[in-house]
Amino acid sequence: MVTPQQRVIVLRAEAEGFKNYLNELPAEAWSQPSACAGWTIADVVGHLYGQNFASRITRGLEGDASPPEGAPAVADHDEDRFAEDIFQRALSNREQHGENLLESFIPRLDESVRVFNNVGPDDWEKPCYWPPGPEPVRVLLDMRIAELTMHAWDIRSTTDTGYHLSDDSVGVLMQTVDRAVRRAFRPDEGIQQPIRYRFNVIGPYEAACDIVMTNQHTHIEPCNAQPADVTFRCDGETYVLVMYGRLSPDDATAQGRLTFQGDTELAESFGRRFKGG
Repeated sequence: MVTPQQRVIVLRAEAEGFKNYLNELPAEAWSQPSACAGWTIADVVGHLYGQNFASRITRGLEGDASPPEGAPAVADHDEDRFAEDIFQRALSNREQHGENLLESFIPRLDESVRVFNNVGPDDWEKPCYWPPGPEPVRVLLDMRIAELTMHAWDIRSTTDTGYHLSDDSVGVLMQTVDRAVRRAFRPDEGIQQPIRYRFNVIGPYEAACDIVMTNQHTHIEPCNAQPADVTFRCDGETYVLVMYGRLSPDDATAQGRLTFQGDTELAESFGRRFKGG
């Protein structure tokens, strides 16, 4: 089992690699589209700048999981409004910092690494504010790694078609897919009975799970004796790119990265029901 301390090492390595990449990125590239639909490279960095993990962790370690000033109460959380607020904050940060965006972002990123690095062994379960509901420090660490590495992919994959997520980051991202799933699919009254999609993930981290869709919600379950309507098979990177909405199931299938057995119509409908991770 990977410990939080080992996760911090992953965060530190990913942060250093991303900073080095951004420092070498030509100025004209910042206005180019990223792989995150509708966002330029500068917009993505603006989004990452706005994720003030350090402040939330610091408050949580002090026993305060309440919303910071200007943040919504958990009871008022709305997923669609949350997504729109994220987009608007990214644009605002990009406009506010302009040509100094990288200069502003690097200290913010370094601060988050430093705060996680200083978490004591008995503090990883302390709750911290998060808009959908408080989460322990260790979960926010995984979320920090997931946000950083997935958005690094959004940028780097557009300038290097051979870029791949690191094995360590894939291992962390696989543990956060349950949150991506809850955000990616919305209630669908057209689903008459639960649909069970099974994912068999091979290398670098083997795993198996079921994504179950109902007309009320979609969630992940451990594989059980119930038969799956569709069984997908892919590697870990493909799995997280699909579940985070960066690679469509149709494209992954066409590229030979994703195969399936079972109901063809249901397999094809999986991608159509996806609203974004």
